[in-house]
Parts: sequence; C-alpha cells; structure tokens
Amino acid sequence: MNLPLRILIMIAFLGLLRPSAAWSQEATAGLSSPAIQVGQSAEIVVTVRGTKSADVPQQLQVPGLDIQLFGRSSRFEMNNFQVTSSIALTYRVTARQAGEFDIPPIPVQSGGKTISTNPLRLQVVPAAAPLPGVPSASNRSVSASTGQGEPFFGDLVLSKKKAYVGEVIPAELRYYFRSDIGGEVGDRPVLAGEGFTMQKPAQSPKREQIVNGENYVVFSFQTALTAAKSGRIEIPAATLEARLQLPGSVPSGFEEMFRQFGGMVPQGMFTDSRQVAIETRPASLEILPLPKDGRPQDFSGAIGQFEMEATASPLKVAAGEPITLRVTVSGQGNLDAMGAPRLMEADGWKSYPPGESVTVNDAIRFSGRKTYEFLLVARESQSRTPAVEFSYFDPNSASYRTLTKEPIAVEAQGGESRLQATPGQTATAPVPSASPSASPANAVAAPPAGSRSWRPLLVDPRFLGIQAALGLVALVALGLVGWRLRSLLPGVRRKAAARALSRSFAALATTSNDDFCEAAVNHLANTWQVRPIDLAARLESVPLDDGDRLALRELVTRAEESRYSPRGTRPIDQRSRDRIQTALARLHL
Repeated sequence: MNLPLRILIMIAFLGLLRPSAAWSQEATAGLSSPAIQVGQSAEIVVTVRGTKSADVPQQLQVPGLDIQLFGRSSRFEMNNFQVTSSIALTYRVTARQAGEFDIPPIPVQSGGKTISTNPLRLQVVPAAAPLPGVPSASNRSVSASTGQGEPFFGDLVLSKKKAYVGEVIPAELRYYFRSDIGGEVGDRPVLAGEGFTMQKPAQSPKREQIVNGENYVVFSFQTALTAAKSGRIEIPAATLEARLQLPGSVPSGFEEMFRQFGGMVPQGMFTDSRQVAIETRPASLEILPLPKDGRPQDFSGAIGQFEMEATASPLKVAAGEPITLRVTVSGQGNLDAMGAPRLMEADGWKSYPPGESVTVNDAIRFSGRKTYEFLLVARESQSRTPAVEFSYFDPNSASYRTLTKEPIAVEAQGGESRLQATPGQTATAPVPSASPSASPANAVAAPPAGSRSWRPLLVDPRFLGIQAALGLVALVALGLVGWRLRSLLPGVRRKAAARALSRSFAALATTSNDDFCEAAVNHLANTWQVRPIDLAARLESVPLDDGDRLALRELVTRAEESRYSPRGTRPIDQRSRDRIQTALARLHL
C-alpha cells in the first residue's frame, strides 16, 4: 500500500474517532454479587457512558456497610463506526453486620450536570451461613487462549431447591453479556418442561456486575415455578434469543496500516453480527407431597404465609336484605390457586358462593392479597355474622395453620322482605257497589199546580226509561257479584290454579337456558304455594324419590346463586335441565 493511500485512510480513520454528540449520558451501577457474608467484600461498578470525565463521592454512607472508592478507568468503543467513551468507577463494599441493605442512587457529576445511578440491594448473611441466589463463578468456563471470560452466558437462580407440591417458588433467569458487546435481546426467555408450571417472565432493569474479574451487563427476568407432582423435577435450560455485535478481526489488507501506528485497533471498530441463543444451566428441584397428618378438613390448597382480616357492611338491614361479609387474606404464596375461607356458626344465615378479587404486589403474583365477598341473608333475626376460618400450609415450618376471625356484631331482620311480592299473587281491586244517581221522585217533576190534564206516573215515558236503566245496572252488579262469589269457591279456585300451573309448566319447554332456573323456581313456588325463600325447607318435608329431590335441590341452589351470588348462576346444561323438568312433571301430574 503506497504512502498517500495510507495517509488518506488514516485521516478518514481519525475523523471517525470523534465522539458522537448524539450519545446521551447515562450512569448505571452493579454489584459483583447480590449477597455476601459478614466480613467479606463486594464491588460496586459505576459505569458512566457518553463522557470523558466524571466525579463521584469518595465514600457512600450506608449504616452497617463500609463503601469506599478505590478504582477508576476509561475506555472508548466503536459501534457501527460511532465512537462512544465511558468511565468505570469501582467501590469496595465491606459488610460489618448481617441484614438487607438498600444502597441509594449514586450521584455522578459530569458535563456540568448531575445524573444518578439505579439503587442497589445487598444481602449480608452471617459468616457461617450459605449465600442465597449467588451465581457460582466456578461453573463459568474461561477461554484458555485469551484468558478472558465468556462473552455471554445464562444462569437460573432458584429461591429454594426443596419445596412442596403446589408451592410457588420465586426464580430469576439471568443473562450476562460482556460489557464490550453490543446488540439486542429478545422480549423474554422460553422455558418448557414437565411436572411444573411457570409464571410469565417479567423483565427487571438491566444492571452491571463483575464475574471472574470481567464487567458484564446483566438482563434478568423474574418468574415463579409451581410443581404439579412430587419427586425430583428437572428444570431444563431457558433460552433467550439475541442478536449480538461480537468483536471481529481486522479485515485483510489493513493489518500493516495498524502495525505502523503501534498495532492499536479501537475496541468495537470491527465487529461480527451474530444471532445467538443463550441458555441457562439446567437445574433440579426436590418436590415433597403435602403431609396428611394434621391436615384440616377445610384445607383448600393455600400454601405460603398469610394473615386474614374481615369486615361487614351494612351493619343493620331489614328482612330479606343482604349483608356483605368481606374477608381479605394477604401474604406470600399461591394467591391464584387458594380456595375461599369457611364460614363457621352459620345457622340462621343463608350464604352464597363468594366473589373473588386479587391484588398483587409484584410481577410474579407471589405477594399480595385476595378478597372474598360473601352475601349473607338472615333466615331468622341475627345479632352477629358467622365466624370465619381459613387454613393454609406453611412450608417454612412444614405444618398446617388455621386463622380465625370472630363474628361481627350486626342487626339483621329475618325472613323475606315485606316489599317483595310472592310469585303468583295478584291484587284484585274491590268492585264499587252501584248507587243510583237520582231517585224516581227527583227524576219526575210534579205536575204544575192548576194543571187541567195529567197522566199516571206508571205510564210516564221518563219514569219508565229511568227504571229500565236502574234495572240494567242492577243486573250487571248482580252478575259481577255472582262471578266473584263463584271464583271464591274452593273447587273453582283449584281449577283456575291448575290451569295457571299447566300454562307455566308448558312455557318451561320453550324457555331459554339463561331464564330456565328463574321460571322453574317460580313454577315450583306456585305449585307448593310457598315463598321462594322457603322452598329449601319445604323441599325436605315433601315426599319425593331421591332422584327428584336431588334435581329440585339443584334448581333451588341455582336460583339462590342467581339472586345473591356476585358471580351469578352457573350455566345449566341440558342434562340437568331434563332432570329438573322430569321432577316438575311428576309434581304437576
């Protein structure tokens, strides 16, 4: 290569080395390890990009920790022929006592303005205790030819290695990329296996961390695993797709030029773009079955650590009006899978399946609260609500626990609301008795005094017309009274009721599934001449075969759920509908 061409190439190269003004400054902080023992040290690496100079405090004030600045380095990188400079500042952290420590954002003075890093959390355990959730450096391979660590790798950190069936196990998927690598990563990793389920991974803010003496950028994803069976379960590798700009070699023909300038090749000037799949290490879990000894009868599958609160409103209701008993279970565990608490001392109350709502405090639905709303209607006058009992399994103590809330004082009148009309009843307005508007004496004027001619009253046309009208009114009134008296006769009333029942039973055949239960329970209430609220008690006193009794119990239960339960009634299937119609037909016949 002749000298003029070399000069031109070098001028162009030096022009490319100008820092890009478009690069915005940012500062990030990362710990070399998320947990250490008392007396040990870790490192905080503060990386400031987009600047050639930066100032930070010489020490950080965190009670229980000694944090001192002891190192500083600078470098520049080139990506797509765009040069960026960065500064790395290193703090040494020494733990004096055990606990969890929040390290606040570190202020960085650069370019006449102040920017702050992300906060950090360090867990310090006693000197003899094992370190939780720390990636093992001994499992990382190191290139023998370069003496440097891997350019990228993945790791799976489990909160525990032994758990119970149904227990939620928080986990973290971590993907490490050496800081001299650029690129893009996928939205979330893919993990599929047998014997467990996994929450949708949620990405955490990226951070920097030192592993084997190398500075890495870490992308982490929070998730949770739940085992579906006991025994040893294998967790396969979780794969994250990424497109990376990996360091490349100097193109052929340019080696001599860089040798003439000391062999210096700017980091990132020559890169190779590669699509890669980074995998975590496989892991295994030992899953134990839930113990049978000491298991409460009302245990509904809750596993974790929980607390319970209960409130009622309104505290005073009239007959037939519901009271809402709101029960909140909060803590950590399988919030989505656990069942409802149990109502105790509920005699005299009618309760219905509760509505449920979940409020979570984290992305993996491990911590939060679940609220149940019971609707209660007093059968008899009550002065307190039922007590509430909730049982769960505590995996930390390997035992079952039961939480109890005492009844709440209320005033609830028993029975059906007075304002509620009984199905089938109709109001009949009284028929007013007819009263003549004028008497015969007032309707016929007396002949004028001194008249020389007069006719007898019985042949007077006006008198005869008035009498005919009064007679017609009397006949109509007599007919109405007779019809009313006839309708009050027991036999006639029975026939009318039978015809009405026949019509309502025939209408059931064409009623939709959505309206069937309401129409059928009204038909049953009219058949037995009772209020709907008393159907359950009447059902137990009527002689029926077992099949018909079960079918009608299902009808009454569905109707009550539709009336009071916040979740509404369950959809009725054709088989259940046929059983109910058959039982009603036997009653009808």
